[in-house]
Amino acid sequence: MTVSAAVSKSDAASRKAQPMTPASSNSNTYRRHQPFFIAVLVGASGLGIALALAPSVAIEIAAVSFFLTYLTLVAFRLSKLTAQHLKAHADSDDLPAIAIIAVTLLAVTVAVVSLFQALNHTGETVWTLVIAFASVIFGWLTIHTMTALHYAHLYWRPHTVDGKRQHRGGMDFPATKEPCGYDFLYFAVVIGMTAQTSDVGVTTTAMRKVTLLHSIVSFFFNTVLVAAAVNAAVSLAG
Repeated sequence: MTVSAAVSKSDAASRKAQPMTPASSNSNTYRRHQPFFIAVLVGASGLGIALALAPSVAIEIAAVSFFLTYLTLVAFRLSKLTAQHLKAHADSDDLPAIAIIAVTLLAVTVAVVSLFQALNHTGETVWTLVIAFASVIFGWLTIHTMTALHYAHLYWRPHTVDGKRQHRGGMDFPATKEPCGYDFLYFAVVIGMTAQTSDVGVTTTAMRKVTLLHSIVSFFFNTVLVAAAVNAAVSLAG
């Protein structure tokens, strides 16, 4: 080996061993949560524009902008969320629980307020009603999509048992040893529609806690939607 080659190899090893700087750490955080951050930016932009052009529905437009942007970006990424990808990134790519809770509260609040305001105020335009219903639909989808990704990362998150490193698991998917993003989305959407699990077994206490909270939120959100539908029927009949 030549001296120059040895020096080059030493420099490469030194760079690899260097700790991650705050700047590089922030860059990695942005890339991991890019759909969420872009959706927040689009939602904030939508709020600013709507306040100038249509202040009466500014909150609803901002919420729809956020929800739709996030769902679109995740849809493009979903096919890449294979078991192998989730294994490799399960410990770093998951959104913080506080972000999921915040978006859930936003979705529920916007859905309830905007929908009932639109239905109970006379003189509302078709455009206003469309935005109100869109905020409900996209908010519902966003909640369960975020929860699906959270399930995926919880399932594949590594831990050590008896000195052996393995994933945490917590779900039993029939005829599927290595579930991917679509499997977790299926599980989350079923809970979103029925507030109960389907053919997928929940096998650990940690996963049952998340599933329980998800089911409770789904039940009350769906109850609000049913109440809104009844309210709409009464309003239209009158």
